[in-house]
Amino acid sequence: MSAADVPEVSIPDAGDPVAPESGAVPVLDVFDLTVGFGSAAKRAVRRSIPLQGIHLQVGAGERMALVGESGSGKSLTAAAVLGLLPDGAEVIRGSIRLDGEELIGAPERRLRDLRGGRMAIMFQNPRASLNPVLTVGGQIAEVIRVHGDAGRRESWTQAVDLLSEMGIPDAARRAKDYVHQYSGGMAQRAALAMALSCRPDLLIADEPTTGLDATLQQQVLELVVEQVTSRDASLLLITHDIAVARSHCERTTVMYAGRVMESGPTASVTGSPKNPYTSALLKAFGTVDQRRMYAIGGVVPTLIGELGECAFADRCPLAAPECREGVPDLRSVGDRRVACVKA
Repeated sequence: MSAADVPEVSIPDAGDPVAPESGAVPVLDVFDLTVGFGSAAKRAVRRSIPLQGIHLQVGAGERMALVGESGSGKSLTAAAVLGLLPDGAEVIRGSIRLDGEELIGAPERRLRDLRGGRMAIMFQNPRASLNPVLTVGGQIAEVIRVHGDAGRRESWTQAVDLLSEMGIPDAARRAKDYVHQYSGGMAQRAALAMALSCRPDLLIADEPTTGLDATLQQQVLELVVEQVTSRDASLLLITHDIAVARSHCERTTVMYAGRVMESGPTASVTGSPKNPYTSALLKAFGTVDQRRMYAIGGVVPTLIGELGECAFADRCPLAAPECREGVPDLRSVGDRRVACVKA
């Protein structure tokens, strides 16, 4: 079969954008975001579509958790927001707005100005995201100079002050060290200092405690929340642990197989979930029944081409024939939005 013989992928339009959940223009507004891999002109197989119609809003000063098991599309969503999609990936359809400014199709120069300036990210592995051949303080100072008007001496002073604020002992001396001289917890604190160096409107924290022990995880999460709150910034916390969302975020969006399954106030989503996948995720992390371990049976579907049914249908204990008649819309149900025909 030639590439010309392969039919175009067609994903149903999600309709008009929904109104902001908070009633005000959100800091981050993602509407109908659909991302695919593979060039339409060159592919000889059906296109992989790992994100299909993502809706996500983060209000000013709000802490939003993006939750789901590995492979649900959380980090890819963050990459799309930052304009850092991997090679071969492209936005098929959708809108991403930061403070009302459309980012899809924006020039790379504009995106570079926004990254680090008005939006920033903490990656999972700080040792991989920090430059190993530059001092930690030098890297933070460089970000301050690029996105501000401080000179070398002033930016260095600000970098040292930031490291001290993040709990790095003897910050003036440790700022001259390289990242390999930092412990895992210190490296993550340095990464947070860099991310917050230009007071962004939005901080994306992508699994910021990966590889840390339980005590350090709690310390880093508390530090992230404290620093974001003190700067009146918004937080998008990406995590697979729904218990973390319940402890640190006001709102939670649950993703599965490249789609949003449920979104709303964290207390409601975790206290009385309306999507079976959310319920299963809560059981898997022991937040419902501490006496026994629970595993979600089956595997995440392969997202080749468009979905024709609920992505969770094959694993859902409540699946019915109507669950396979189409992809459920993300609709308002009480104080949240739910993608389930039974909600």
